[in-house]
Amino acid sequence: MAWWVYLLGVPMGILFCGMGVATAFLLGVQLRSSGALGLLALIVAGIVGFFGFGLWMIAGMLRSKVVLTADAVAVQGIFRVRRLARTDIAGWRLLSLQYGQKALVLSPKDPRAPTLKIASSMRTDSVWDAWVAALPDLDQQEARALEAEVAANAELGQTPEQRLARLAATRKLVNLLNYATYAVAAWGYVYPRPYELALLVLGVLPWIAIVLVAKSSGLLRIDTRRGDPRPGLGVPVIVPGLVLLLRAVLDVEVLEVERALMFAAGTAAVLTWAAVMSDAGMRAKPAGALLLALLACGYGYGVVVLVNWRLDSATGENYRVAVLARHVSSGRHTSYHILLEPWGPRTEPADVTVSRDLYTVAAPGSSVCVHRGPGALGISWYDVAGCGG
Repeated sequence: MAWWVYLLGVPMGILFCGMGVATAFLLGVQLRSSGALGLLALIVAGIVGFFGFGLWMIAGMLRSKVVLTADAVAVQGIFRVRRLARTDIAGWRLLSLQYGQKALVLSPKDPRAPTLKIASSMRTDSVWDAWVAALPDLDQQEARALEAEVAANAELGQTPEQRLARLAATRKLVNLLNYATYAVAAWGYVYPRPYELALLVLGVLPWIAIVLVAKSSGLLRIDTRRGDPRPGLGVPVIVPGLVLLLRAVLDVEVLEVERALMFAAGTAAVLTWAAVMSDAGMRAKPAGALLLALLACGYGYGVVVLVNWRLDSATGENYRVAVLARHVSSGRHTSYHILLEPWGPRTEPADVTVSRDLYTVAAPGSSVCVHRGPGALGISWYDVAGCGG
């Protein structure tokens, strides 16, 4: 292992072990007098987890190593050693990880056999570099195969040069669209103003990506694995739906959730069908299509709830409702809640998330105004606001 891994990892492991020991001592003193045996057992389980995780970190760094021989390579972990003979190795590729880290992946010729991953933090030498360099570079092979396929595809241009130029232009377009998607997602999440425009752009981005894939003559993919040389448009297909789902949950209170979920499932099915039909790679991988269908449910719910809310032009009904209690929920995000007495279709007190400004004035015993709308799609919704004077 590289020196910086020990410098960072060993203190972190010791810290986790220390947290477990310190927590055990402090809580043991308090709980011995309280007799809360059930709670004690739960806390002990957490302490063991902290301590065990710390030991696992330290053991992993001390035991992990790569053993290289002329005809094989072995990767030693905490509990086992995985070996791959040189004659069984199809080649190597680089795998991008989080925080800019990379891992070298040795792929076996047998697709059923597991790969060997060597982290970039593993210390190597010139002998190792030469041993790996003599193996086929799978990333380079796939990139060349794609270029050859593109150069031979008459649908992409009149000459091989034009076709390869289109591939380069497509890569630039994909990068631009991916970055634009992240920017629009931040806009829709942090400050969605103008509100309708932000929702509209988020709503159409997945469809723009699907159309581009369908019109690319096989150049583009939605579901790309790491290292795939084809440009991928999974970001604009998936990310906008997550933001729309978040906006729907934060901005709208739905009374008929079951009906909303039915519409959402239908919308997700249409989006998934369009994506699968546009991408031959997805049709060959049912698992990828299933994952997309699950993620598309977020898009479907967000679109259905927000369209139902924003396009509702009916007068609706208004109620003046008493506030029974209020509380603040703190964690990674702070949210403000008030408990309302039964009103309209609500037959029991219900907790509602509100803005900080409304929470400040909605003291227990005061009243807020609730507006109920029938919904443009027939999905009843409501919002809560102050009653003014």
